[in-house]
Amino acid sequence: MTARSRSSRINPAMVYGLHQTLVKGLIWGSIFSIALATYRSPLRAVKALGALKRFWTAYLDRHREVKYARVAGRYYWGQNAPGWPSRTFVTFMRNELHRVLPQEGRTRSLQTMVWAITGKCPLRCQHCFEWDTLNQPETLSRHDLMQIAARFQERGITQIQLSGGEPLARLDDVVAIITSAEPGTDFMLLTSGYQLTRENAERLKQAGLTSVNISLDHWQPEAHNAFRGFPAAYQWAEKAAKNAREAGLLVCLSLCATTDFVTRDNLRAYARLARQWGVGFIQVLEPRAVGRFNGREVALSPGQEALLEDFLLALNHDPAYRDFPLVTYHGYHQRRMGCFGAGDRYLYVDTFGNVHACPFCRKPNGNCLLEPLVDLVSRLQQTGCHQFASAAE
Repeated sequence: MTARSRSSRINPAMVYGLHQTLVKGLIWGSIFSIALATYRSPLRAVKALGALKRFWTAYLDRHREVKYARVAGRYYWGQNAPGWPSRTFVTFMRNELHRVLPQEGRTRSLQTMVWAITGKCPLRCQHCFEWDTLNQPETLSRHDLMQIAARFQERGITQIQLSGGEPLARLDDVVAIITSAEPGTDFMLLTSGYQLTRENAERLKQAGLTSVNISLDHWQPEAHNAFRGFPAAYQWAEKAAKNAREAGLLVCLSLCATTDFVTRDNLRAYARLARQWGVGFIQVLEPRAVGRFNGREVALSPGQEALLEDFLLALNHDPAYRDFPLVTYHGYHQRRMGCFGAGDRYLYVDTFGNVHACPFCRKPNGNCLLEPLVDLVSRLQQTGCHQFASAAE
């Protein structure tokens, strides 16, 4: 990739250079304070920080961080990690510290829950993994939804991603879930942009929503509309990004990187558009043969995987792209470290309350309204991910 002119765009304050270095120092100072409060021993706190840095170095594949996204007074280095400073950041770091240096009597906590709160959706997306259950009658009441959120909060969850279907088909229930939640959990909305007006974006922000992840599968409007099966899908996404950004929400884009899309030129154009829209993160998802893609040859070639990895490395670590959005590409880390799903750091809950390893590993392991979460998570951890079970295997 090559950087282009940085004129005529609106983007969140991408923090880099000396500013990023100073903020990074403050973040690690905050983590050390959390470690001291957690272990009540300077030696154990230093040991925990060393283990945490080794994990983070491995996760970054020894590449250097060059920027953060700054929105509403918080600094973000990862789409699935809470911004600093915040109460949720403290909970998140305690969870991570207990992973690298466990304490007696403290169980390992989940970090993220991806949750389909509805099967309703006005779109007909080519890749929809909920295709077989789309637009069926709702089975979970508002009370059920609030109860599920509370149960996961009791387990120390730090991020709940509200998905569907289209979650804004249940806007009032989304607001109820967020406003009824205890502090210490960030909420992200996974949306097509449907009904994300400025008024609704402000309402969600006031309720406590932190970020939105808007599906955009092509930089060309007609191609995105065709993929989503709706003539106004691109317009929805564009307006939603603007409304969410102006409401003070972190804006992310989610790209299903199909074999037809993954070329160097398309990735360049997508990155430029995301920067112009004021996006903090681009999430890249590899297509899986589930849902409407079931039985189809949708896997990327090794060459296309390499292109996506180059895309991640350029935007995240090359100073020439320091004012571009950060990239989240799960496949890159899965191939090196194993899957973080299946009850490790995250899991998926469907529209019936059933628990799965992730949105693409569809095998119910019990219902979170009927069984203790500790049992459900334990079974998921034993089953693991069907494709990326372990980095060591």
